Amino acid sequence: MSDTSEHESDNHETQTNHHKPQRKLTRGLRIVIAAISGLIIIGGLFVAYAYATTPADIRKPAFQHYHFRMQILVNGSSVDFADKEFQTPAGHDVCTAALTKQPIHFHDDKDQMVHIHWDGITGGQVLKYYGWNYIGGQHGSLGMRFDQLPKLVNVPIHGNSLPQIPDGDKFYVYIGDENGYKQKSFDDFTHQDLEKFLGKKSNLPENETSLLDKLFPKAYAHGGHEHVEGASVDPSQEELKKINNLIGNVVIFVQKDKPSSDLIKSAFDHLEPLSPSTCAG
Repeated sequence: MSDTSEHESDNHETQTNHHKPQRKLTRGLRIVIAAISGLIIIGGLFVAYAYATTPADIRKPAFQHYHFRMQILVNGSSVDFADKEFQTPAGHDVCTAALTKQPIHFHDDKDQMVHIHWDGITGGQVLKYYGWNYIGGQHGSLGMRFDQLPKLVNVPIHGNSLPQIPDGDKFYVYIGDENGYKQKSFDDFTHQDLEKFLGKKSNLPENETSLLDKLFPKAYAHGGHEHVEGASVDPSQEELKKINNLIGNVVIFVQKDKPSSDLIKSAFDHLEPLSPSTCAG
């Protein structure tokens, strides 16, 4: 009886030892599965956060190309957008019929002239792009592009180039030209599509980017000065606005008190001259 019991005990230990590695393997597999699941959950949360904090016009950008002139005066000091910290070099796809990597540009060393290359851009996105964030969202970014899935593409801001705003200062926003102006809401400027805010549509035909060469015959901003067929030798201001696809002008005063009418008129009397070139416009 003793020998039999001892034999059974040996068999039991052998079976027990045989099963131990399987338990270890199962536990290790569970750890791997848990880790993978955690990464999937974290990745899913990041994607959800990125989607929720990215405006629709950034998530899925669409081609556009129009311009508007913008002046910003902080307590009487005008921001010079011709400064290199605001400028994008001409070689960085700033004048093209294709969708550019970035939606907003200043270039050609020109002040005031804002180039908009994606559809649906708001004034708030323009300000955030250069350092003033009044629309929230991701820090240092306009958001993430979801049009190249499974790859997500960040749309970083150009930089923190705009000056610091003194405590207690307010925003006073005006649109118009040398012939007149009217005050607008800063909230509307920051949150409305610029075409809606300025009350003028781009003259770029929707869904017909192949007609860009007809609309903008040539981009002479980068060196050429050839005559465009059908254009005046000395184009009028209205012709220049059409050539440049200019949708309006914005002047923003940042100061404690409302600016005087003389100060507002002076700003609109000093708009950046238009060029007979669509890219420099």
